[in-house]
Amino acid sequence: MAEKYKALIGGEWVEAAGGETTTVINPANGQVIATVPKCGIEEVNAAVSAAAAAFPEWAAKPVGERSKLLLKLSQLIMANQESIAKLETMEHGSPIRKTMNFDVPLCAEQLEYFAGVARGVTGETLPVGPWCMSMTVRQPLGVIGLITPWNFPALMLIWKLGAALVMGNTCIVKPPSIAPLTALKLGELAMEAGIPKGVVNVITGPGGTVGEALVEHPGVAKIGFTGDTATGKRIMKVASDTVKQLGLELGGKNAFIVLEDADVDSAVEGAVFGAYFNSGQVCAAASRFYVHESLYDEFAEKFVAASKTLKMGDPTDFATVLGPVAYKAHRDKIDTFVEKAKKSSAKLLLGGERPADPALKDGYFVSPTIFGDCTNDMDLMRHEIFGPVVGLCRFKTPDEAIALANDTPYGLSASIWTKDTRAGLVMASQINAGTVWINEHLIIFCETPWGGCKESGWGKDLSTMVLDEYTMTKHIYVDLTGQPAKPWYAILK
Repeated sequence: MAEKYKALIGGEWVEAAGGETTTVINPANGQVIATVPKCGIEEVNAAVSAAAAAFPEWAAKPVGERSKLLLKLSQLIMANQESIAKLETMEHGSPIRKTMNFDVPLCAEQLEYFAGVARGVTGETLPVGPWCMSMTVRQPLGVIGLITPWNFPALMLIWKLGAALVMGNTCIVKPPSIAPLTALKLGELAMEAGIPKGVVNVITGPGGTVGEALVEHPGVAKIGFTGDTATGKRIMKVASDTVKQLGLELGGKNAFIVLEDADVDSAVEGAVFGAYFNSGQVCAAASRFYVHESLYDEFAEKFVAASKTLKMGDPTDFATVLGPVAYKAHRDKIDTFVEKAKKSSAKLLLGGERPADPALKDGYFVSPTIFGDCTNDMDLMRHEIFGPVVGLCRFKTPDEAIALANDTPYGLSASIWTKDTRAGLVMASQINAGTVWINEHLIIFCETPWGGCKESGWGKDLSTMVLDEYTMTKHIYVDLTGQPAKPWYAILK
């Protein structure tokens, strides 16, 4: 029987005003596991009011007090590690070995990081002259709307929520419609940690109503969004009416470049992780592979062989490496890209069909799929597929590889595989992306900034840079002379 959940507004668990609900489906078997409120504008207005009412007291707390509450929440997350991991596996399909050992511990680590670095935030004194004191201070923005994605339901929320809260803002979370349960659980734990009512609100419902109403609302100071580029563009348009601040972490179509001197075995290992982690549902996933012509055949053969060893199956089994993709319509969209690529001049090297295992027939599984001999004008190489489907392309010179890598509207990440560090650094400086890894792909730390350029968005998550994203820098000037006239006023006399 499906479990019934409620939204969190002002510290109270509430249903949608109209009583409507939406279902949450387990992508591993297609079964309904929960219902959540189908909130609307009324709930958005109530949440903004609750967050605005809670803001003065929360913002007035010393940063040390807010940090301690984040640390308490971090501890509660680890105390509930197993239940959160199972919840995310059920609603999203990500294997339990990943949710248990990666997602949940990293949520706790992120909060620990934000709690620590926020206590070191300072302003500046500006030496404009001996007759005054001129300084900057950082102040919270107010009510923040956080619209979070379905590919990492807990982790992407914590990335934004932890930074926004520790800097003194109050938050309204709009979790993904298909995977809202972990967000509701984290809201519950926030209250258990002692975070005051109204500081964290979680409202479930469609992006076209709840998300849009948050972006439109004049009481919301900023929107933090992670998701697809098309939605990000819509948010930009709607937010312009209120000149609202935005943080946009959008799509990616990320290059994986294997230079002539690369260690092929290491590159293949990186390719398997970069392409298939979270079933390829990662904005920074490696999906465009550019391999030097002298290594292409060896790399392709070894990449295909390694891809065949990955166990796909029940995500609740700790032996499973590849789970389903998150929902049926997304699986069907990936299938469309694959079928179109089959009709192109690309060569199918692996996959291209749904898994044959009858135990997987009711889930939304996509087999690892590799196309070779691709060209940059193919849909496979132009569009973000967001699944375990990749294309391989040959190149002759480093300049050609750079041109191919930059030939995309996106600019999130890329990786370069080479034994020549100098060559890697030179190439990295020429690639238009927010992150360029050398001999690695998909490694992200709390301490390092994350965010892209071009149609991959703007703004940063993680590192100390994210704290700037959730504060306003205010300049304060104090006259020290006690005299009404200032030297430069003489020009007006």
